Amino acid sequence: MPQSLQFLDLPPELILACLVHLPFNDLTTCLNAGNRLLHDILADSVLMRYRAEQEYAGIEENLHVLSNLVISDRLKELRRREEDWLDFSPRARHTITLDFRTTGLYDLAADIYMVGDTPDPATSLCTAIKYVYTSPGPDTAQWHCINAGRPIVDFGTALEEHDLIAIVTYAPVAAHSQVYSVDVQLLRFSTGSPHPLATRPNLHIHVVSADCGSPGVSLAIVGRTLAIAFIYWGAASRDLDTLHLYDWQLGLPIVAAFEISNTALGFLTPDIIIIPNSLRATLDVFRIPPLGSKPAAQLEMWSFCLPTLQSGHTILSFRCRGEPNPRTSLVHAGRARFLPKPEDAIMLFSFETGGLDEHCFVLHRASFLRFLHAAAVASPPLFDETAAAPWSTWGPQCTSWIDGAPLSQHYITTTAGQRMVGIRYDAPERAAPVVVFDFTARALRICRRRAEAPEAAEGPGDHAAPAHARAVVRVVEHPPSGVQPAPAAAFAEPVVSLLPYVEIVSEETFDFGAVIINNENIIGVRFSGEDSVQSLEILHFG
Repeated sequence: MPQSLQFLDLPPELILACLVHLPFNDLTTCLNAGNRLLHDILADSVLMRYRAEQEYAGIEENLHVLSNLVISDRLKELRRREEDWLDFSPRARHTITLDFRTTGLYDLAADIYMVGDTPDPATSLCTAIKYVYTSPGPDTAQWHCINAGRPIVDFGTALEEHDLIAIVTYAPVAAHSQVYSVDVQLLRFSTGSPHPLATRPNLHIHVVSADCGSPGVSLAIVGRTLAIAFIYWGAASRDLDTLHLYDWQLGLPIVAAFEISNTALGFLTPDIIIIPNSLRATLDVFRIPPLGSKPAAQLEMWSFCLPTLQSGHTILSFRCRGEPNPRTSLVHAGRARFLPKPEDAIMLFSFETGGLDEHCFVLHRASFLRFLHAAAVASPPLFDETAAAPWSTWGPQCTSWIDGAPLSQHYITTTAGQRMVGIRYDAPERAAPVVVFDFTARALRICRRRAEAPEAAEGPGDHAAPAHARAVVRVVEHPPSGVQPAPAAAFAEPVVSLLPYVEIVSEETFDFGAVIINNENIIGVRFSGEDSVQSLEILHFG
C-alpha cells in the first residue's frame, strides 16, 4: 500500500505557495514550530522576508505601482524607504507656492493637500476647494479646483475607497432669508461632478436660524458610512449639537442623530466609531449597525475614562485625527509605492483644559481594538452613560502622552500610519528641528539593536546607523513611575504611558509655522501675516 503524502513531502516551492497568504501571526507560528525544514523554507524565502518587513513597518504594498518589480526589488525599495524615514534623509525637496488667499479649511489625504479657496469678504467662507499633489510627479505644484458654488463650512474625503469628496455647505434658503440650509454635496473628487453612487448627491441635513451662526463641523467617511458632527457655538440651546450617521449612497440615516459635546470623531474599524466626550472626560465607542438594517434608536456603546482631572479643571475643546481611515476597499490607491495599514495606524487626540493647557496623547488603534474586543466579550455594551472603564485598566497600555505645549497646533493632520510629526510653535521666529514620533515595530527593533551594538556591521539588512546621521534618534520607553505628561497639574491621578516609540529629531532646523505628514512626505507650511497659507515645502521620503 503506497505511503500517504505528508505536507512537508511536497516540493519547497509548493509548501511556500500554500503558506504565503496566511496571516503573519500564523507564519510566525510555523517559523517557530520546531521543524527545521519548515523553518528553513520560510527563513530563506525573499517573499517571507518581504512580508515580515511590511508587517513590522505597518504598511502594505501598492500593487498598482509595484506590480512591475520583482519581490527582491520591492524589498530593497521598502528598506530604503524606512531607513530614509528613520534617519531623516529626504530623497528630494521642492516648494509649492500659493498665489491665492486661503481659509482655515484644509485636509491632507493620500498624496493630496487640500485647502479652502479665497474667502468671500461678506461671509468669511469659501465656495471652492483647491488641491495639489505633494509628491514629485508630472503635475507637482499644479493647483486644481472643485467648485461647490455655495459657502463651505467643512469637507472630508474617501479618495482611496470611492474617489469621493463630501462638502458641507451653509447658505440661506432664499435671498435675504434668516433661515439657513445645511447640506452635503457628494462629488467625485477627480471630476467635481455628482458622485454616481450617491442616490442623493445633495444631501440635506437640517435648517437653522441665522442667529445660530455657522456650525463647527467634522466629518469622516468609511465604506458607505458618512459621519458628521455639528456644534453651533452661537446657539442659545445645545439641541443642534449632534452627530449624524448616514448611508451616503442611499442618502438615508443609519441612526437618529444624537447629542455630542464636541466635533471630534474617528473610525476604529468600518463599523466602530470613537467620539471623545468633553463633559464626562471619556472616549465613547459606538458600534454602527449593519447597512440595510432598520434604523436604530440607539447604538451599542462602550465608554473609557480619561485620566481624572483635578477639581476646577474641565475639557474645553477636543480634536482627534487618524490617517488613513479604515477602509472596505482600495480602488483608487494613488501613486505611493507603500501605503500605511489603517488597522495599525495611530490616532492623535488633543484637548484643552483650564488655563488653555494643551494635552496630547497618541492612541494605538490596533492595541486599543484588542482591548475593546476583550471588553466586549467580558461585558455587554451600554445603552446609556452609567459606567466606564477606568483609565488605569486600558490607558497606559494603549496610549502615549506627548508634551503638546511647545508644539505648533495649527493643524491636526500630523499623523500618517504610525508616524507623527511636530515642530515648535515659535519656529517662524527661531528655526527649530522637525520631530518625528515613530511607533512602528520596525523602528523600535532597529534602534534598540543599534543601542545594544553600535558597532554593528554595515551589511545589507543589518541596519547600521548611517555614517553621517541627519538626526538624533532615540527610543522612548515607558517612563519611570511618577513621570507625568506636561502640564501634569491638570490631572488628579498618575498618567503613565507604556507605549514606546522612536523619537527622531532632525539636525537641520526649519522656520515652518506647522508641519504635516502624508504617505511619502513631511510638509512644512509657511503662513502669511493673515494666517493664509503662503507656501508648502515638501520633504520627500518615498
